[in-house]
Amino acid sequence: MNEYHRLSVSEFVESFCGWAALTELVGMAKSERDRAFLAALFLTGGRAREALSLSKSNFEIREADGLILVRNMPLEKRYKKVEQITKADGSLGWRTEKMLKFRKPFPIVLKEPLAPVLTGWIEKSSGPLFPSPYKPESPLSRHWAYHMIRELDEDLPVSLRERLGVNRPFVAEGVKLAPHIHLWTHWFRSQRASQLVENYNYATEELIDYFSWEHYKTALTYAKRGWRGLAAKMQSPVAYI
Repeated sequence: MNEYHRLSVSEFVESFCGWAALTELVGMAKSERDRAFLAALFLTGGRAREALSLSKSNFEIREADGLILVRNMPLEKRYKKVEQITKADGSLGWRTEKMLKFRKPFPIVLKEPLAPVLTGWIEKSSGPLFPSPYKPESPLSRHWAYHMIRELDEDLPVSLRERLGVNRPFVAEGVKLAPHIHLWTHWFRSQRASQLVENYNYATEELIDYFSWEHYKTALTYAKRGWRGLAAKMQSPVAYI
């Protein structure tokens, strides 16, 4: 597969795949740690590096409320403009610096099917949830996450691939690059946004609040109701007069 073509959630995610397919996918991971990471990646809706950076201290399991409360989850890709510069082509641009920012507290419902996978791993952890075996004080790398998910993708049976929505040709700029698309980290992020819309009827403003997004357009990119969701909204009785 051509590694230089990125998979876009706006093009290759149609809607939430459903809990049955998602839990079957996570169950195929080779270890408890890998299953916990996939659960964290989906349930938090974070980027790979953000999910990998999580520690036990980020989670408050509130049994009485039926919730896991996630606090201070790091946010990647936040930059501030520092100095205006002139580029090599003569145009103006900005020198930027990375900002350390965190998501606002957000909940995960304990009744959701993947929550026990995550809470079981949290309870066994004492610090970082996904430490590197070579440097326990540091998390596993983003490269590890990509590699693990690609290996998982290679083992998918066709029937599950179809239910996950990844059994469609990988076409970019009119060129067929592969017989089908593969799983990628942002697929899980888009699935979570789409699930919040489908199961809880989250509005765009609520998605922005949940993910601590800065732009309205980001919510429109990640959250997909799909034709089934659109059809479901049309099932309530209507008087055609």
